[in-house]
Amino acid sequence: MIWSGQLLSTLGTRMTNFALSIWIWDKTGRASDLALMTFCAFLATAVFSPIAGSLIDRWDRRLTIIISDVGSLVSTLGMIALFWAGSAAVWQLYLINIVTGACLAFQVPVYNATISQMMSKEKFPRANAMMSLSKSVPGVFAPGLAAVLLTFADIKLILAVDALSYVVAIGTIFLVTMPEVVKKTAANGGGRLSDSLFGFRYMIQRPGLLGLSLMTFTLTVLAAMGWIVLTPMIMARTGGDQSQVGVVQAVGAIGGVIGGVVVGALRPTERKMVRILPGIVVFSVLGRVLLGLGQSVVFWSVGWFFAWSCLPFILSYEQAIWQQKVAPEVQGRVFAARNLVDNLAPPIAFGTAGPISDFVLEPAMRHGGALARVLRPLVGNGAGSGMALIFVFTGLLGVLLALGAFLFRPLREVESRIPDHDDEYAKENAPETV
Repeated sequence: MIWSGQLLSTLGTRMTNFALSIWIWDKTGRASDLALMTFCAFLATAVFSPIAGSLIDRWDRRLTIIISDVGSLVSTLGMIALFWAGSAAVWQLYLINIVTGACLAFQVPVYNATISQMMSKEKFPRANAMMSLSKSVPGVFAPGLAAVLLTFADIKLILAVDALSYVVAIGTIFLVTMPEVVKKTAANGGGRLSDSLFGFRYMIQRPGLLGLSLMTFTLTVLAAMGWIVLTPMIMARTGGDQSQVGVVQAVGAIGGVIGGVVVGALRPTERKMVRILPGIVVFSVLGRVLLGLGQSVVFWSVGWFFAWSCLPFILSYEQAIWQQKVAPEVQGRVFAARNLVDNLAPPIAFGTAGPISDFVLEPAMRHGGALARVLRPLVGNGAGSGMALIFVFTGLLGVLLALGAFLFRPLREVESRIPDHDDEYAKENAPETV
């Protein structure tokens, strides 16, 4: 029931993002404005995550979900009012995205904590895969549906559909039973500042979980660096052919759907790292290196397919480890700390990939450039070849990341070193030994 509401809500949000990107481009002609709007959302999520973690563990989970979804609904209604009045401006969308990002600081941790509250631990990967599907499936249909609606209506209709999807998502929360979280410890005994820092202290005391968080953060940086240069790379290498960009993105979304379905169909395992680390290797080799080496829509589509199909595989099992190891009464604070770390990755990637490709790699790969003579046989030396190197380099770094994670024993053995939260209480609260 919750999944169906989130599926519709994500469909509405993806349609809104598509429509807003077109509106901003028509309004300003600057891609940096769209990037800055996205940056505002990520920054707000990172800033509000520690506060959200403290409140999630103090408040009722159902109430927290409703409040966060209502906040996103109000943001959408605010955009409708601005466009209806004909006074919408780009700077106003920045402010609205800050509010939306603050709501996401609550939404992501509380939904992850709710899954572990409602499901048995054997079903965590499958439930996480379903939530992954709720993000991937709309990616297949949202752009096309939004484009159709924009042909006979304007952005206000799409915003209205988005608002309606939030209403449906909120309604599903009232239709399910959520078990009460049993407080085994004085989880809320500290002050707000202490609560905000609790999640970081929790991870530092458990090197395996800290390593898991840093592994995911690094992978997110590498993945986002590729994501931000994919469209300009294809546009540069095809002479501005937008249809090829659409084909590659659609194939990638299909890969995300298939990846989620595969995870849901696999039998449960007690050795999730055995599935996570090979997933990172496949993501890096086929989803990054192959994509960078390819110079046609076929190679780009295959590479983007594997990139998206591996991410549900990696993240569903990674999330299941956290849900299985962290006690429910502290999951809000711990998951919020993770959320802060995860949301720092995209701004870092966006802020480095663009300048590196524009001012270093693209000039170096032009005819006569410093790298062109050596690397031209791999990626060519025309426009976009420098951005292609971003994919190759991040893919190689991803392989090294998987190797480093394997060699770090606390991370490789995180499932055996840290007891599940439903094990004996004394074991559950014991810090991990190195």
